[in-house]
Amino acid sequence: MSRLLFLIPLLFMVGVSYAYAEPLDQISTEILESNDNAATIQISWNHDRSISQYEIGCVSCSPNISETITQNSIVLDDLTSIGESIVLLYIIAYNSENEIINAEQIFVELK
Repeated sequence: MSRLLFLIPLLFMVGVSYAYAEPLDQISTEILESNDNAATIQISWNHDRSISQYEIGCVSCSPNISETITQNSIVLDDLTSIGESIVLLYIIAYNSENEIINAEQIFVELK
């Protein structure tokens, strides 16, 4: 009977899988510089080993900009806002087969 009680927690622990953070789970932005409707913004996010590259872009910028990087942080200059001083950014995470794993929109208020 005592062997059975010992095996139950062991079987439970073997059956439980680990929880991993999703790519782009923890995105942070910091406005480094801002004037009128343009800004310099630093964007950073959590590291994920399954991601081979990121595409970061600005939808509200004219013209739209897009950068491809492998790091987990980027500084974007001359970002312009739409309407009420809001900059609309995006990040797309790709795996080694160039498939999209995750994508996020980011709204940054310049005020």
